[in-house]
Amino acid sequence: MTEEIHISSLLVRSDPAQMEAVQAAIQSMPRAEISQTAPSGKIVVLFEADSDRAIGDALAKIQLLDGVASAALVFHQTCDAQDLVIEEGVLQ
Repeated sequence: MTEEIHISSLLVRSDPAQMEAVQAAIQSMPRAEISQTAPSGKIVVLFEADSDRAIGDALAKIQLLDGVASAALVFHQTCDAQDLVIEEGVLQ
């Protein structure tokens, strides 16, 4: 069986006053990376997982964080791990 990698991006809207705490909680999650933020409370999160279930679980966890108004999946792609070639830090 081939190994799958699930790559997704999430848009999180947080209370600007609690944004630092929300970012810290997200950054503590395995395989989560904050890509961009805006002072208005918007946070773009990139997430990589071994299954779509793990992505759903992470999304649910983020939605329940104090200070989060909403969190939505905006992109999800499933890749065959054997098809991904990383050369000098560039995904091809």
